[in-house]
This record gives sequence, C-alpha cells and structure tokens, in this order.
Amino acid sequence: MRRVALLAVSVTLACGGSTSVERRADGEVAEGRWNEAFASYRTAVERQPEGRVLGKLGVAALRVGKLNEAAAAFARMGSEDPSRREEAADGLELVARSAERAGDTTALRIAIDGLRDVAPNRPVGRFVLALETRGALSASDRLELTAAAVGAAPDGDTADSLLLQYATVLRDANDCERASRIYQAVAMRSTLKARATTARHAEQDCALLVGRTRLEAGAPADALAWLEEAIKADSASRSGVTALEAMATALTALGDTVGGTLVQAVAERYKAALPDSGSAAR
Repeated sequence: MRRVALLAVSVTLACGGSTSVERRADGEVAEGRWNEAFASYRTAVERQPEGRVLGKLGVAALRVGKLNEAAAAFARMGSEDPSRREEAADGLELVARSAERAGDTTALRIAIDGLRDVAPNRPVGRFVLALETRGALSASDRLELTAAAVGAAPDGDTADSLLLQYATVLRDANDCERASRIYQAVAMRSTLKARATTARHAEQDCALLVGRTRLEAGAPADALAWLEEAIKADSASRSGVTALEAMATALTALGDTVGGTLVQAVAERYKAALPDSGSAAR
C-alpha cells in the first residue's frame, strides 16, 4: 500500500495551485518521459517548493536513478510539510533500498538521516549495517548509529564486532567508563577467543585509566571499584600490576594501611615475574 500511495504522487495530474511547469512535468510523466519530468519538477520546486511538488520530484529522481536528489527531496518534503511525513518516509525507504542495492553510500546516508528526522520510529538498522559493511561509517557516525546497526546484526559475531568498534570510539572520545562496560560485555559473550581477549585487555586498560583518574582526583573509594575491574581482567599482566599498585595507594589513602601493604606486596611479586620486553608484554 505504501508503494502504491507513493507512486500515485507521480501520476496524479496537477491539482489546484499547480504551476504550468508542474503541469508540464505531470504530462511528461504520463508519457513516460521521466528524464524530462525530473528536470521539469526540479524547476517547479525552485518556483514553488511545496510538499506536493517535492514529492513528485523525489519520485522522478528515484525513477531516473538520481538517488541523492531523491533522498534530499523526500527529506525536505517531510521536514517542511508535516502532513506528508509518512509519504516522505515511504519515499526515503525506497531510496535507501535502491542505494543499498547500488552501493551508493552517499545517498544511503542522506536517506538514513532523512528517516531519522521525519520518521524516528522507523527502523534504519539494516541500512546502517550496510554502511558499516562498506566501511562508510565515521567515528562520529558510530557514536550515533551503532545501536541501530547492532539491532539489525544477522548474528552474534557481527553484533560483537560492532560493539567492539563502538567501545573503541568511546574510548578514543575519552569516555572510558561506558567503553569499559561494553568491552566487558563483549569479552563475556564473544564466541571468538581472539575477540574476547582483545575486549578483555581493552576493558582492563579502560578500567585502569578511570581508576587512576579517580585516584588522582582525590576519590580513592570510587577508584577502588574500577581498579578491582582492571585487576580482575588479568592481575598478572603489566596493566594488572599497575592496577594493584594503584589499589595499594587507594587503600592507604582510605586508612587501610595493612591492606595497602599486602596489595603492594602482591604487586611486587607479579612485577618480578613480568618479562623484560617493556610495555609490549602483557
């Protein structure tokens, strides 16, 4: 029904208020002269940018393969004419499917942005996943769109891969608190050993960073919870030893000198067992 309603826009003859250019374009559509109709509707929109005309331009652009123009027309129609938002969303979905098939990531991104604007409840995960598959998501895109892509992932491994990339973006954006939780989830659920190991090490480094930051900020009690997470990931690694040393400092700051001394002793024992290969070793 949605497609029928959308296509009806392209074949409906001009109604009240239409310009001569729009009427000419309607006639070109009736004769199957889509390229001419596209050009005419574009001129009509310049003169009378109403939702009705924008919809016709979108359909004509889609029909002749001008996907960027089609997405832009439908998005503008939905934004400027709230009464046509459903119609605009139908058009944007058609553009997104065509762009996905054609591998046109630019048009696909315009269509996704348009859908999120005019119909935020419509799912776009499938289209976001297509962008990710083609390597067309930037770091900022991942912050905005990963949740939708994860929801559309065909399997757990794909979802874990997306989550791992998302956590890395968060870490690089200095949001190690959220990144650490996501790394932890991937480490626990991933069926791929290498991915789980990568996630566990990344979780440890993030938790250690947050813990040390809290400690330096004079909040040893808050630091302890994060340092415990870092130690739990791998207490015998270089990062684990650093976390143990930081925990000893936090405990001492909280008045637990005995506990601090014991933890420091454990840290010294693990440190002695570390290889001499520097920070590259874990």
